[in-house]
Amino acid sequence: MDFRSDVRFPGLRRAIEQCAELNSHIEGFRSDPNGRATLRADLDVDSGYHILRIDQIPDYRHAIEEVSLGLGDIVNNLRCSLDHLAWQYACAHAKGTPRKPRDVYFITCNAAGGQQHKAPGFLAPQVWGRMHAYQPCQGVNGRPDSWSGPYIHQLDLLTDLSNSDKHHMLAHIELHANQFTTIATRADSPRWFERTESGVKLLPERVNDPDPGSDHLDFSHASGLAEVGAEVARIRAPLWTGHPVIARVGTATPLFALPEGRPVVETIQRLSEFVQTIMDDLQQYCP
Repeated sequence: MDFRSDVRFPGLRRAIEQCAELNSHIEGFRSDPNGRATLRADLDVDSGYHILRIDQIPDYRHAIEEVSLGLGDIVNNLRCSLDHLAWQYACAHAKGTPRKPRDVYFITCNAAGGQQHKAPGFLAPQVWGRMHAYQPCQGVNGRPDSWSGPYIHQLDLLTDLSNSDKHHMLAHIELHANQFTTIATRADSPRWFERTESGVKLLPERVNDPDPGSDHLDFSHASGLAEVGAEVARIRAPLWTGHPVIARVGTATPLFALPEGRPVVETIQRLSEFVQTIMDDLQQYCP
């Protein structure tokens, strides 16, 4: 059996295609100036920093709904692909239809228990041994994506997303303000840049020179969320001196994220890669 076959496992192929489609949809939204939040700057007299806060945001409800629906489709296809994988091996083990078809699914067992770690009756021990090597109960198996929140195993996350989407509600999508642009904050360039007729030239030998005209950024108070009133950053900007309030000082670009700041696209891509890895491993060691 060729488990990478488009005929046998179209769900995984479709999930990978949907990841690319969802990424294109999100990047198209992020690149649209009409999708960006506007910022204002208020001077904090005590520190000398201007506080950047989100002043206005577009209506993101439709975009969030579309991303949530797209994520749910991908998760469903990934989960179904694993269940189809278990079904194929169960049929091979039974040399026909398994005795209890409704009991056949891709088992996930975590370190806290709740699932027996022994081979289920519908799978050959060798097959379960390969599947079990990728289970959450085996410990850390690489971070599921690049966010900085608590670790969660790929299969645990996939199970949580799948169960929520099927039984409770659409995936919860947050918008974070992860990029911003502002009006000029300084009058000149750092000393390690030199303006020429052809553009800007980097002078590496001067990167450690003092930069008295520099601005200073402070992100320690930022909430990260894209909502009205949320702080994005604090800037001590030489050109802004004497302006206690600057309306429409810049814009913030939204990042679609799952709870705890897990970026949607990177997370779902890593889950897809993990499912593909399991299928490739089983094809190699349990043909």
